[in-house]
Formats: sequence, structure tokens, C-alpha cells
Amino acid sequence: MNYNLDTKEGMANAIAWTDNMMRQLKDGGTWLVPRSGTAVVMLDYATRKCRLVEGFESDTSIKRVLIASGWTVEEEKSAA
Repeated sequence: MNYNLDTKEGMANAIAWTDNMMRQLKDGGTWLVPRSGTAVVMLDYATRKCRLVEGFESDTSIKRVLIASGWTVEEEKSAA
């Protein structure tokens, strides 16, 4: 499957995948992204608000897809 964010098809696929992942989280739940250690914390599903906590490796694609999917993203730097 194409996940190239610079193409319409890839971005659409990434949005669909991310929307599915976010639907699985309850408010306060956390999705830890293995490739970067980034934590996505669900703040309020009803208003589509989440927090991004940078992990051991920067990954700007996560925020890019969340915003494209209609999420409001707060950012927080990791304490590590």
C-alpha cells in the first residue's frame, strides 16, 4: 500500500490508517509509535484534540498526517 505523503493516494491511505488508530484510543489513551518513540496522547476525541510527545527520533510525518486528518495537535518535547 502506498503511504507516500507527497501523493494524494499515499496521504489518503495514511489518513485512513491514522483515523483507524485514533478511533481505538479513549480520551487519555496513548499510542506509542515504534519507529520514533513518539507518543500520541488522545486529549479529546469529540473535538479531535491530541498531544504529540517527541520520542527518541524526530518524525514530522505523524503531525503532518494528524493535521491533514483534522486533528488539533499540541506538541511537547520529550524529557529524555
